[in-house]
Order: sequence, then structure tokens, then C-alpha cells
Amino acid sequence: MTRETVDAVVARILASPTPGDLWELQKLLLAAGGEPAERARSVARAFHACLRALESKSASRSASRWGAVLGTAAVGSVSLRDVLSRRDHILEELLESAVPAALEVGSAVQSAQAWEVEAQLVYDEFAWFLYGELWDVSVAERPDLAESDRRARLDELLDPLLDPLVPDAVRGALVVEVFRALLAARMAPLLAMADGRTDPRR
Repeated sequence: MTRETVDAVVARILASPTPGDLWELQKLLLAAGGEPAERARSVARAFHACLRALESKSASRSASRWGAVLGTAAVGSVSLRDVLSRRDHILEELLESAVPAALEVGSAVQSAQAWEVEAQLVYDEFAWFLYGELWDVSVAERPDLAESDRRARLDELLDPLLDPLVPDAVRGALVVEVFRALLAARMAPLLAMADGRTDPRR
């Protein structure tokens, strides 16, 4: 795959994710082939489905509310520069900054105008997927971490998605931020290989 093209698509997704850019990314990943590309493609596919689901649920209320969430979340902490510079423990470092940013985004949107996603099942489905992927990446990056600590960190991150008492604006912003951080982590080895470097852990 062409490095310049991949960089451009990934940068757009991490800045302001859209189903269209994720569709383009999956084409590039299919052409690249190999296990790292397939892992990244799996995340891209689920991220695409998540955005479509959120758009669909919000359409009956107000499309502008969903746009407000994504537009505000575009100032999030995950960027292509992060992916290229943070080779070690990239997921952990990105999530440390991404989650507070997502909660702040959700709080800001909630205070300005209620943004509602009707189906709890949307969050249940993607929390299930994210937990497994995050566990896998965490094991690869932090094999020394105790199982109880790993579980506690993931629970702290994803439990808000399953809590109906958490405002929908917060959950919507959070699921997008976690997907962006996960996609960045899955793309990191591919971008490293394009730079002529490899990550032996993947």
C-alpha cells in the first residue's frame, strides 16, 4: 500500500472519523495483506459499523446532534503524530489522554443540548468487541501486567459504555475515542513497517 495514501486516510480518521474514510482504509488494508493488516481491518470494520449505528440512531432525533458530538470530538488527543511517535505502550498512553478528552467532550455537548442514542444494545455490542481487542493489544504491549490489573483497567475504561445512568453524549463520545485509540494501536505496526522498521511483538 502507498504510505502517503495510508497516512492521509488514517490522519483524517483520527482527526474526524467518517464511515467513508474507514471504507477507503479497509481497501488499502486488503491490498496490504498479512496479519497486522487483517487485525487493523477488523477494527476498521467494527468502527465503521459503530459510526453507522450511531448515525442511524441519532437520525430520528437530530442529525445535527451527532454532528456536534463528532465535531467537538475532532479536537481529541489521538493523532497521526501520536501513532508515529509513540511506539511503546501506544494504546495505554493514548487512552490515558483520550478518555478524559472524551468525557469532557460528552459533558460539553450534554450541557449545551441533550444528545440521545436510543438503543443500549449499540453500546453493548461494541463494548464486547472493544474489550476483546483491547485485551489482546494490552497483552502484547504489557505482558508483565497482572491479569487482575489488566482487567481493572479495561473495566474502568469500558464500564461507562454499559451504564445506562451515564449520559448518552458521554457514551457516544467515549466509544468513538476508544475506537480511534484502538485503530491507532492496530495501525502502528503497519506504519512502522512502511518506515522500514518492524515491531517484533506483532
